[in-house]
Amino acid sequence: MSPRPTIFISSVSKELRSARQLVANTLTFLGYEPVWQDIFGTEGGDLRQMLRQQIDQCKGVVQLIGQAYGAEPPTPDEEFGRVSYTQYEALYARKKGKKVWYLFMDESFPIDKHEPEPEEQRHLQAAYRNMLKVDTHLFHPLATREALEAGVLKLRDDLTQLRRGAKQWAWGVAALLVVIALLSLWLIRGQGKMSAQLEKSGGSIEKIAQRFESLATMGGLIPGAKTPEEHYHNARIHELGGNFSAARKEYAEYLSSNLEAIDPWQSYAAMLKAAEGKAGAVEAMRYFADKLVPHTVSYETALALLEDGETRLTKLQALAAAHPDFGPLPWLISQEYSEARRGDQTLADQRAEKEWLEKFRAAHAAGKFEKFFIDKKEAQKWIDAGEARWAKLTSTPDRVLENPVSLTAQFSSGGWAVIFTLTDFKAKELFYKLDGKGDFQSTGQLPYKNPQTGLPMINTHLPLPNLASGEHTIEVKYTDKNEKTNGPYTLKFSTGDEQLSQGKMALNMTAGSWLMFRDYEGKVLLYFSGLLTYRPIIKEIRWSLNNDKLDREFKFKPSTKMYEIGGDLPYLAVPAENHAGKIANPWPRPIQVAPP
Repeated sequence: MSPRPTIFISSVSKELRSARQLVANTLTFLGYEPVWQDIFGTEGGDLRQMLRQQIDQCKGVVQLIGQAYGAEPPTPDEEFGRVSYTQYEALYARKKGKKVWYLFMDESFPIDKHEPEPEEQRHLQAAYRNMLKVDTHLFHPLATREALEAGVLKLRDDLTQLRRGAKQWAWGVAALLVVIALLSLWLIRGQGKMSAQLEKSGGSIEKIAQRFESLATMGGLIPGAKTPEEHYHNARIHELGGNFSAARKEYAEYLSSNLEAIDPWQSYAAMLKAAEGKAGAVEAMRYFADKLVPHTVSYETALALLEDGETRLTKLQALAAAHPDFGPLPWLISQEYSEARRGDQTLADQRAEKEWLEKFRAAHAAGKFEKFFIDKKEAQKWIDAGEARWAKLTSTPDRVLENPVSLTAQFSSGGWAVIFTLTDFKAKELFYKLDGKGDFQSTGQLPYKNPQTGLPMINTHLPLPNLASGEHTIEVKYTDKNEKTNGPYTLKFSTGDEQLSQGKMALNMTAGSWLMFRDYEGKVLLYFSGLLTYRPIIKEIRWSLNNDKLDREFKFKPSTKMYEIGGDLPYLAVPAENHAGKIANPWPRPIQVAPP
């Protein structure tokens, strides 16, 4: 089959990666093959030659114009001067006579978080935007993701012109392979006419897929198509050429065979959505509800995908529960939680995407995925994308995804306090319950805003001044930016362990000042105050003067409270003539601590 026309998407990745993915998805729905710089590599050095090669192979360029300038070549361009790589992509495409569509992002458009650029680069990008505003005469800034998707859909009339060239190419290939085409037709058409005939002759989805692949190598239309694969082949060719009316008829002929294959239904629904809008697609798809009985899972899945938001997700999950062996569903559900769909993932989204991707990979390994595709190349795209997403998600440690909250217990003169740490930086509110008592309580908010959400910052400091010594459990949950509750997570800590850990760290840091001499009323006093502030973790203090025997013991009363010297005298007198000598302080020998 002839390839879909390729459209190059030009954008500054760090700012508009999510927006670019939305454009890519929309172009795919319209029947085009989107490519961009990240797909074919970002090798070091000057990338202009690589960009030229890729753009030369494309039918046109869609450029997303934001506020960011992006990376630039190591030297100014001889023809265009100082430009970024993104600016160069569109300028070069126009020079080569390629069609370039500009989509301007409003300042309020939800961009990806990135480091701000230097002022000089911001000025360069502002000048580029202003130049295009005058040049294109079509300056309509897009403020939302919905507006961006609609903007791409509006390009379909222009994009349709590109299909004609692809169609001519397809016919050219067909002419060159006419002998092979005639032989293939003779072989294929002798194998049956429709689904029932195929079943009687031992036909199956796999055999149909094999015959479909052989048709794809020929390119052109199959005259007098009779078998499902021939109708599906013709439908794709007509769609590629922009003849939606003929494509729809061929799709209807194929779909009447009621085969359990997902990709024809998806291709048909995508074409309807592009040509007639979502409402028209839904109406056309529901036409088959009474025509095809029983309904295949593929048909029910394609219908569910035409729903919006949570309704779509709920229906897909219900189908997955009812049909656990239908491998395409886990992939589709994983997509509902992905960056491409969500734009900005929470940790809950990442956990859900990973969970469904794991099910998808298991289905693929068990042979429960590809068998539901007629076009195996389309199935391979899903597999490759799934592996790419899996690699990215598994780069985040499981402990972060499964337990994104940790705590540190600290003791000070004011008593105990707990400090929570969240790896989900866009959390909105934090709740806790101590030792299973009472209801969850909010930790409250701080009087300044979280720069990532614009909402009040969560208070992560929880004072517990009257906390008793011993083992404790804190249950924690939080709401994320999607108002989804995460948790509760159970965190445990021991006051004794925390004191030991903090005390040992402090003693190591102050090893040179544990003891102190003082001249007082003709005496020389040796103070142990620096050690006694950590009495709860000290079992014994041994010391010696001017040698390393450590043969003396400094007596003190045990205590459970840090930073409290108590009633003990924190010093003792030493001979005045010896105080100028050295006191042995080899850590940890002088101080023996209780085991944790």
